[in-house]
Amino acid sequence: MTETLTSPIQVIAACTDEVRSSLSGLDDNAVLDLLRGMESVSRIVHSVLLDALAEVDSRRLAAQAGFRSTASLVGELVHLSKTEARLRAEQATKLGTRRGLTGEPLAPELPETAAALAAGEIGPAHVRIIIETMDAVPASTSAAQRAEVEADLVKYARRFGPTDLAKLGQHMLAHLDPDGPEPRDDEPAPAAGELRLRNRRDGKLGFEGWLDREHGPQFQGLIDQLAKPRPLSKDIPDPRSTDERQADALLEMCGLARAAEACPTTGGEPPHINVTIDWDALRTELGAALLDYGRHLSASDARRWACDCKIIP
Repeated sequence: MTETLTSPIQVIAACTDEVRSSLSGLDDNAVLDLLRGMESVSRIVHSVLLDALAEVDSRRLAAQAGFRSTASLVGELVHLSKTEARLRAEQATKLGTRRGLTGEPLAPELPETAAALAAGEIGPAHVRIIIETMDAVPASTSAAQRAEVEADLVKYARRFGPTDLAKLGQHMLAHLDPDGPEPRDDEPAPAAGELRLRNRRDGKLGFEGWLDREHGPQFQGLIDQLAKPRPLSKDIPDPRSTDERQADALLEMCGLARAAEACPTTGGEPPHINVTIDWDALRTELGAALLDYGRHLSASDARRWACDCKIIP
């Protein structure tokens, strides 16, 4: 039984060995033809792999082996990451042959995509984009429209790479639902971004985050404008790196915001920060200051802050 089941795989392995051994004897055009052909074969093999996963799922082999899901089983069986295992299991659900309640075979959920992959015309990355796009098709879309969308996506996948296919998919979704989903009163407005601040051990402030498509370009435009190189002279270029210039641009934006009349205040006055420093240290710029939340500040920086507050030591 085992020999019968593994013999096709052994034949495939033997064929790949033969192809590998023939590489050095091929001319340039033949190598390129081989590259195209092997890519097509790898896609066909991926299609068979998804069919095998669908069979594993239909037989509930994961539960029999004590696993929570087919993804968990395949991840353990062939040593995949959780992300890759989930991705393959999802693709198998969408593209693999299904079975009805009485065991009869049913067409795949995405038949056009399954057929194109089985023919080696599209690859796993195309499949991922098609599944993501089809999952985003509005629920109000008719079955005929959904089939048309899938057919168009597969047609584009045969001609374009995954990046361009994703853009085309977004364009198709926008055409299907130009107004977007109806807003719900019980749902908060989507966040414009996130900003996470953290105090580093060296006393510096670290931060990371993101801005949405509307506000990101605005922020990027301001940073780019203020971060342009500023040569020290005609013959001496700006010594700062790009990252340093962008950080200085952010600080300049903060300074402009503080100076604006519309800058938020607390109790009618700008927010206060308590700085504790010896007067002589402030005057001579030798020593360190202590902020009210425990961080230290150099005497020279404290002196500059004092000057900004019109305190002249």
